[in-house]
Amino acid sequence: MTVATESIELTILGRVYKISCLSGQSDALKAAADGLNQHLNEMRQRSRGSNNEQLAVMAALHFCYELGLEKASNRKYSETMDERIKMLQQTIETALLEQGRQLRG
Repeated sequence: MTVATESIELTILGRVYKISCLSGQSDALKAAADGLNQHLNEMRQRSRGSNNEQLAVMAALHFCYELGLEKASNRKYSETMDERIKMLQQTIETALLEQGRQLRG
């Protein structure tokens, strides 16, 4: 089975990049490139002496940091939901056992 791809052009910091992506994902990729451009331009305004390579590295570090925070948040949420599900299962099991006792008794 062949996965359909398409070629698109993205402009980041004034440079054009031609890349391939899965068909149907070009709009999301273009939106991501727009967000990256906006972030890089904001960084450029704050740190006037930075070249494109420094900006790209700082942006990558920033995004990795944000991703790490989001992963930790998702992990904590998942653990909380697992605990709640276990409590619900125990409550249901207890209620079923109690109902069984009442029907027998």
